[in-house]
Amino acid sequence: MDAITLDQFAVFLAIVEEGSFAAAARRLGRAQSAVTYAVQKLEDQCGVTLFDRSSYRPTLTEQGRALLPRIRRIMEDLGEFRVQAQSMAQEVEAELVLVVETFVPLSLIAPALRQFHAAFPMVQLRIIAVRPQDATNQLVAHRADLGLFMQSPNPAPDLDSRRVTGIDFVAVAAPDHPLAKLPPQFPKEAMRDHLQIVVSNPRPSGDASSYGVVGVNQWHVSEVRLRHDLIRQGIGWGSMPRPMVEADLARGDLVVLQPAQWDSTDTMPSFTIVVARRKEKALGPAGRFLLAAISARQTG
Repeated sequence: MDAITLDQFAVFLAIVEEGSFAAAARRLGRAQSAVTYAVQKLEDQCGVTLFDRSSYRPTLTEQGRALLPRIRRIMEDLGEFRVQAQSMAQEVEAELVLVVETFVPLSLIAPALRQFHAAFPMVQLRIIAVRPQDATNQLVAHRADLGLFMQSPNPAPDLDSRRVTGIDFVAVAAPDHPLAKLPPQFPKEAMRDHLQIVVSNPRPSGDASSYGVVGVNQWHVSEVRLRHDLIRQGIGWGSMPRPMVEADLARGDLVVLQPAQWDSTDTMPSFTIVVARRKEKALGPAGRFLLAAISARQTG
């Protein structure tokens, strides 16, 4: 058993996939006798017959069929080992950390993530959802390689930020909520008397996390998906990134609230989503690819 080689496994799989010893020999560029010898040695070392040679074309025996999945797995693992070793030789990162602000739907960068996985299948990507402002802090504190968050009015000077897209916020409520029954252009003051669901740890006034906080009675939650669930249950109202509630609005599970005015404007604003990295840290090939793929969206 100790003398079994990966080459013997490769010959075995070639015969299975090509259907004959002769076809396997042509594919491998070897003499048919060499292919036959490799299989005979493998059978001798395993102590089982792998192919039934009694007919014109060899067929797998019961033992051969049982061992086939294991041999395939070994060769697949070998292929992955080679890819990872080549990546390390090219100084490709073993892991990247991407922090994403909870207000930002990952659907915005799903195409970029698919491209990244196809280009760097062996690089581990850790995606961490963080509260508003924590994405910047994680980057500055060297705990992440890239960050995806809403652009701050006062961006950190040591970060390189690139625009990804714009995102709208809308005030929403369940269809049976009292505010949902009001006609468009209702007075904003009507919203103060109803429970508002607010994400905690708000940023300074003017950011999306604090914009539109008008309810006298407020419940505070730690992240936007909790707010989404409470609003859908009709417990309160609140503002949500439009991409997160588009499906709810289409099904009628939520409705958009349309007060006559939001502070000094008549609509909730659009905010810019950026992807950022630390200026002083050079990204490796995988990090540069992911940064370029995300920033290439440039929509909205």
